[in-house]
Amino acid sequence: MNTEHLAADTLARAVRMVDPFLRDLEALVNIDSGTYTKGGVDAVGHYLRERFAAAGCTVTIYPQTEYGDNLVAMRHGNGRGRIMLVGHMDTVFPEGEAQRRPFALNNGRATGPGILDMKSGLLVGLYALLVLREQGFSDFETIAMVCNSDEEIGSPASRPLIRDIAGRSDAVFVLEPGRARGQLVTARKGVGLYRLEVRGVAAHAGVEPRKGRSAILELAHQVQAFQALNDTIPGVTVNVGVVGGGERPNVVPDYAYALIDLRAADMAGITAVQEAMERIVSHPLVPGTQVTLSGSFVHLPFAKSPRSARLVALAQEVGRELGLELSEEASGGGSDGNTTAAMGVATLDGLGLSGALAHNPGEYIELDSIVPRIALVAQLIRRTAAACADGLLV
Repeated sequence: MNTEHLAADTLARAVRMVDPFLRDLEALVNIDSGTYTKGGVDAVGHYLRERFAAAGCTVTIYPQTEYGDNLVAMRHGNGRGRIMLVGHMDTVFPEGEAQRRPFALNNGRATGPGILDMKSGLLVGLYALLVLREQGFSDFETIAMVCNSDEEIGSPASRPLIRDIAGRSDAVFVLEPGRARGQLVTARKGVGLYRLEVRGVAAHAGVEPRKGRSAILELAHQVQAFQALNDTIPGVTVNVGVVGGGERPNVVPDYAYALIDLRAADMAGITAVQEAMERIVSHPLVPGTQVTLSGSFVHLPFAKSPRSARLVALAQEVGRELGLELSEEASGGGSDGNTTAAMGVATLDGLGLSGALAHNPGEYIELDSIVPRIALVAQLIRRTAAACADGLLV
């Protein structure tokens, strides 16, 4: 079958899969699977386990105690090319969210908690594998799809599994959401999570306030200094997203804390912002208070590499065959693609469905992106395996 006929055949098969895709999507979206809802994440994994097995995959469950279990679906072929797909089963939403606003279809869009980020992306990977199986495609060495349970908090438990499989892969495709216009993601900022703690001295706020050393007052100074770092280091953003402290209004507080999100486009930015933060915490403004900073970058920057650039070119070539014009962009958000790219593995991100408002109650997908994305991922797996066989991804 020539290239033109193969692309047409892939699209036709994807069209026939839209209805079962939407049935699967409704089932997954209507399961609460926030990162800390282990039972819900495991229920998503159980559902996917059966569907991947039906797609001819060998499925392995990796049990977890604190978070949901991780799942790896594997197919073995008789050719070259070790392809890894990555998607996450957890969402950012609390338990009960699926009951409050379940899956719904409306004017060419579908809505529901986690529908874009990224339950639809999981199904894009599944249905791409179903297309390839129907076509009898076996000219690859391995295709592994990792469905992890804790990406929304930086993949602390699943990262070793991701690194292990990525280390044995030639290319990684991350099924995080495509952008509103379907762009591919070829670079991401690194993501840092830090905790700022201030310890002071408690005292009666009415009788002897001057004997106290307010941890909250010092934290207020620290927060302002941290926020002022924005626009001072290229590619770096700082957001103090959570603050807390004190126990009673009539007590000078002896403890306060803040949780800080950092983003950096490159390693130079990481070094610079870490040095700036250390300078700030080493000079408290409220005498008698002590300030400590803990944390790290949970995702290193995902920079576009020559290997990844070859994947982009391949994806754009496949896109043209399918009637798609694919552009690329960098993202401020992190993903498991940061992990694989930092290992030097060719990585292409943003291969999920088009939509918008991730992490927002209005989150949605565009229904007309289902067929093109299933076809794109299926054809991209096929062409990447061929490129590996020809030595073009070295």
